[in-house]
Amino acid sequence: MRLTVTARHIPLPPLLEDLLRSKVDRLERFGHKLLSLHAIFGKERYFYTAELTLSVKGLTLVGKAKDRADILTSMEQALHKLKEQLERHESKRADRLRRLARMRRIA
Repeated sequence: MRLTVTARHIPLPPLLEDLLRSKVDRLERFGHKLLSLHAIFGKERYFYTAELTLSVKGLTLVGKAKDRADILTSMEQALHKLKEQLERHESKRADRLRRLARMRRIA
């Protein structure tokens, strides 16, 4: 998987990219082939922002978060949003496959 990290108006901690890669690798358990992740970290006035764009085969997901505490918290919140979107997509996909299988048995 290709990982691109961009920083706007802040210096990034050196371990942030490694931490992000380890967290994103856990998302692969949903059965999707993760193609790329573009992470944009920034600071706007008093807020740290994280915008994660995840490209999956046939799908692009975006997770955005703001936090006053620090950049790691905003990254965790954005990753949580991506995880929820992947779970939702996976459940819809599984339901569709179950429905198709049921229709084939009836027909």
